[in-house]
Amino acid sequence: MIRASTPDDAAALIAIAVAAELFPANETEELSNVLESYFSGNIGEGHVWLTDEENGEPCGVAYYAPAPFTDGTWDLLMIVVHPNYQRQGRGKALVEYVENTLRASGQRIFLVETSGLPSYDRARAFYTKCGFEEEARIRDFYKAGEDKVVFRKALNAE
Repeated sequence: MIRASTPDDAAALIAIAVAAELFPANETEELSNVLESYFSGNIGEGHVWLTDEENGEPCGVAYYAPAPFTDGTWDLLMIVVHPNYQRQGRGKALVEYVENTLRASGQRIFLVETSGLPSYDRARAFYTKCGFEEEARIRDFYKAGEDKVVFRKALNAE
């Protein structure tokens, strides 16, 4: 079941990110700070954290927010599913939940970015499977030899 994240979810959401190797266990401080800011209301307007749960236990998370200085453009900032629950359609369900929410409020564009390294092939294939199209590639963005790949999806007829 997908629902709004609560402060009680914070530790589990960090654990999911670590289990899925999105962050090393010793590098979760920034994620923890973002969650703390979100739950205390000290983050930008429109930011949303969602939790997917199975039998009352968080197993996936999505975080999205409006792109600054745009009209109707949104960024998927994080999506991760615990390895024990991957390949069950949960990631796609989270993306579709966000898309449907954004469409219902008349939003236009949904963006997500990832690394161009071969180790991110699966993430890029996932975004393509979800209907995103590669829109841009910025060479050497993250570091020399690691491109940033931006995917785009129109939410309403253009």
